[in-house]
Amino acid sequence: MMQSERKATIELAIKAAQAYGRGDLADRLEKLQIRLSQPDMTVVVLGQFKQGKSSLVNALVGGAPCSVDDDIATAVPTIVRYGKQNKAWALLSDGDSSQQKREPIEWQHVPGYVTAHRRHDSELEIKGVEVELPRKLLAKGIVVVDTPGVGGLGSAHATACLGTLSMADAGLFISDVSQEFTQAEIDYLKQAQELCSTIVCVATKIDLYPAWREVIKRNTAHLQSVGIETPILAVSSQLRSEAIRRKDKAMNEESGCGQLVRMLTDDFLQTNDRQLSVKTAEEVSSVCEQLRSQLEAELIAVESPEKSSQLLGDLEAAKERSERLRSSVSRWNITLNDGIGDLNSDVDYDFRQRMRQVTKEADEAIESGDPLELWDEFEPWLVNRVSYDVVANYRFLAMRSNELSALVGDHFMTDGGDMLHQIDIYTADTALGRVKTSLELDVKETSKAAKGMTVLKGSYSGMLMCTMLGSMISVPPLAPIAAGIGLMMGRKSLKDEKERALKQRRGEAKNSMRRYGDEVSFQVNKDSRDTLRKVQRQLRDHYSARAEELNRSTSEALRGAAEAVKKSESEKAARGKDLRAEINRVNGLAARAGKLVSAATQ
Repeated sequence: MMQSERKATIELAIKAAQAYGRGDLADRLEKLQIRLSQPDMTVVVLGQFKQGKSSLVNALVGGAPCSVDDDIATAVPTIVRYGKQNKAWALLSDGDSSQQKREPIEWQHVPGYVTAHRRHDSELEIKGVEVELPRKLLAKGIVVVDTPGVGGLGSAHATACLGTLSMADAGLFISDVSQEFTQAEIDYLKQAQELCSTIVCVATKIDLYPAWREVIKRNTAHLQSVGIETPILAVSSQLRSEAIRRKDKAMNEESGCGQLVRMLTDDFLQTNDRQLSVKTAEEVSSVCEQLRSQLEAELIAVESPEKSSQLLGDLEAAKERSERLRSSVSRWNITLNDGIGDLNSDVDYDFRQRMRQVTKEADEAIESGDPLELWDEFEPWLVNRVSYDVVANYRFLAMRSNELSALVGDHFMTDGGDMLHQIDIYTADTALGRVKTSLELDVKETSKAAKGMTVLKGSYSGMLMCTMLGSMISVPPLAPIAAGIGLMMGRKSLKDEKERALKQRRGEAKNSMRRYGDEVSFQVNKDSRDTLRKVQRQLRDHYSARAEELNRSTSEALRGAAEAVKKSESEKAARGKDLRAEINRVNGLAARAGKLVSAATQ
């Protein structure tokens, strides 16, 4: 109902703008109309691997778009949306670009593209899979994204998933009831809530563990102890799937998925719908205000000639202010340019500081042991830690960019505007996906044969030196102890060789670590600079367009008032009636937009 009313309101506003000769305002509303034509709500499903994420997605949509296997894990995201028939596409990338190519795939081959053991002939890298299903839940505008959890919650992919979550409307954090939340899961939830305010915990596999109620009770206490206020819903994907097969409503409620579906549709979807209605009302009201200002200025000139002089002076002043808004020395423009420069410096400093700390901790870890022994643990730790800091740096960039957007908006309002623009921020997975440097350590432990040769060389040198010394001073009794001295020197040579080899391995490990850090820094620095340039262009284009609209509105009002002053009394009377009728129509459109907000907040 609200969607159809939004559509009708925007269409009427576009016709009004075109009728009054304001093609710029009509273009603005048409762009909004395109954005609202697909009012999808994206729900990201995330969590540790093998917790039942894919099974839950399949159960929710009543199909099997996501691969489920006890041994093979999901390796790439699966985007599930509505379609009139089953279709699927592979999302491919060459790894060096954020642009993706959609390649149609056969429905039965979807698991081969999604799982860790996938096979694909193309040289392009598989970044994800998108599927369409004719399901009632999806038809309401819900898009579900099943993310892999390969490597655990501290993995590089898990941290990159946080970047995906920042672009979503809601998130479902999945954890089965085989055990209580781990500290890693709680830390991950804290980060997730920073990026998306709508997070719900879903406890899966309640049909397999009789003590699931106690686990949920303890998990709730764990979340409350760290200040996380989010519900925990208990579900069984198996019961849900069986209920759909049998068309058994009682079993569906027993599975717990019925409550989850109602939360998605009645709470999340309605909230998203309300936000779209408020956005529509704000844009239409802004357009109505500009149209009304033109008409009212001309009406004053027609009905109150004695005020014409002051009116024209006020409109001239307003036009000058709008001209300043368009200039490069306007307050909002200066604030934007200075802010982007400061933000570039701050984001770069934040990332360098994080990488310096990672390098310090990595050096200490390498110096504390032998890289040959600790590398299997060190390598995933380094990748995970760097990924975590990259995502944290992107969160910092997003936060500061939105602060800059608000500040520019405040200055634009001070100068005569009233619009605040919400900006788009790139996510960290783009930069992390381009990191190609391997962390393999190309060193080997000294072989037993090499160690024996080192001992032999040291012993031989000691024995030879001792024998020669004895012969030089004519003391034959020194010869019997030559073997002992040779053995001691052989042990000393072996110890020195071990220390040299260890030092060499540590050096190689540090070089490998630094090469990886340099590659990450190279990709992240470029991506952050590109992101900030995009932010600057978005804000500049948005407020420049608003400034042009305001300037045109004041110019049109000034022109209409100036022409009205020159009309005869009979022409003024007729024009006054027309203007009042036009103002009433614009007011009616504004009132209709206001009803959208009233309906959304009820």
